[in-house]
Amino acid sequence: MEEASRLLVKIRKIDRLYSEEFEKDLDEVLRIEAEKHAKSNKKQKKYTFIHLFCTWKMMAQTLTFIVGIICTTFIVYALMYNMEKLSGSLYWNSAAIGASRWVVNIIVSIADYKLHWFGRKLINILSMLFTLASLGVMAVYMYTGHGGSILAIGTTVAIAMCSQLFIAKYLMVNELYPTAVRNVAVSAVSTMSRIGSMFSPQLFYLSDIAEWIPYAVLVGFQLVDLIIFCVFIPETKGVHLENHLPPKHKRIFGKRT
Repeated sequence: MEEASRLLVKIRKIDRLYSEEFEKDLDEVLRIEAEKHAKSNKKQKKYTFIHLFCTWKMMAQTLTFIVGIICTTFIVYALMYNMEKLSGSLYWNSAAIGASRWVVNIIVSIADYKLHWFGRKLINILSMLFTLASLGVMAVYMYTGHGGSILAIGTTVAIAMCSQLFIAKYLMVNELYPTAVRNVAVSAVSTMSRIGSMFSPQLFYLSDIAEWIPYAVLVGFQLVDLIIFCVFIPETKGVHLENHLPPKHKRIFGKRT
């Protein structure tokens, strides 16, 4: 406050508008603001991970995002850890995946900017459908004893689409949750995403039983993510961002949250 007072007085002197009355009024205004700031700090509430589950609606949305990000990371890292088994050069396959992700990101960015109806939910659904289709094709081809270039193409498409899922899911988390718990929600989703990456390297050990099983498991993961996302998550593009949690009478845990 002293620094603010000194700077304001200096500005008034530079503008040749300084007077002793101004300095007295300034001290009074700064004193009132300091008291307000002290009171607000005392009343400031600490929000935790539990507040993401304070209503049934928020609980469903939080669990949906958590399950969704686990499924997405599981799919992406499982496919990437298995890239050495794809036909062709590992380096060219990596370059193709990087280029496809870039192209998809640019197309989606332009569509999101130009088309009002092209919302976050539609981006998620389209990405999951493309991923589901590519994983399903790979599972069928492996079941019939074929593979080759189909695996390389399917892996490229799936990873490129999942890159959009990461972006769109985090964007929806920021737009859906109130300001009070927005950072907590993003942190929770980021933390849970590590679960998928931890277990994904183990998936392709199932290929010792049958080569198509890992891809069938990924199809199941993506299908679960698609269904619960369509049921519980609304469109968030252009919606008003909430600042506060729902009132206490609407919360599951009452005053305890």
